[in-house]
Amino acid sequence: MIPITLWIVEDDAGYRRMLQQILNWTDHITCEEIFPSCIEFFDALKSEKHPDMVLMDLGLPEMGGVEGIKKLAQVAPDITVMVLSVFQDKENVLQALEAGASGYLLKTASDEDIVKGINDIFMGKASLSPAVAKIVLDSMQQPVPEKQFDLSEREIQVLEKLADGLASKEIAGLLGISTPTVNFHLKNIYKKLDVPSQSGAVAKALRSNII
Repeated sequence: MIPITLWIVEDDAGYRRMLQQILNWTDHITCEEIFPSCIEFFDALKSEKHPDMVLMDLGLPEMGGVEGIKKLAQVAPDITVMVLSVFQDKENVLQALEAGASGYLLKTASDEDIVKGINDIFMGKASLSPAVAKIVLDSMQQPVPEKQFDLSEREIQVLEKLADGLASKEIAGLLGISTPTVNFHLKNIYKKLDVPSQSGAVAKALRSNII
């Protein structure tokens, strides 16, 4: 496995330390820093080497997790975000994904599921707890105004495959196109939907009844 460096932003001290210990027991994952708030997290980003990924709670003091994800997309877009939260309502889930989170797991997830989620995201796949995925999909059954955002038929096909949790290489194989072509379509999709990530694109497409 490729080595992964992680930071954690979590205001529950006990859970924060336990999660760090669990991740450091995993051979290819190193959890270097833990923070009780986004304020301290962003202060550290100014002077320390950036991690590959951050696990972000949503119910944080001073600066909430969604606000933190939005700010991170601006100041350090090289860092991937996975949400780890107790919140499983539609609004928090969609806001976090549209802000730039690449995954959303509930704190009820097992240690194995958290590690798998980290690995999936690092390999370019989205990661959602089953309960979160069901809530998102169920909520999208309600009629909403359709917005096409000038997406092409091929771009919509790519979005549909993303929603199935497929990586770029898998999408390329199914659609009979090259992986660089899939990545080209992804860049256009992000620009048209005004989102920074695959998960954000899927969330916005679902919310807008595109797929």
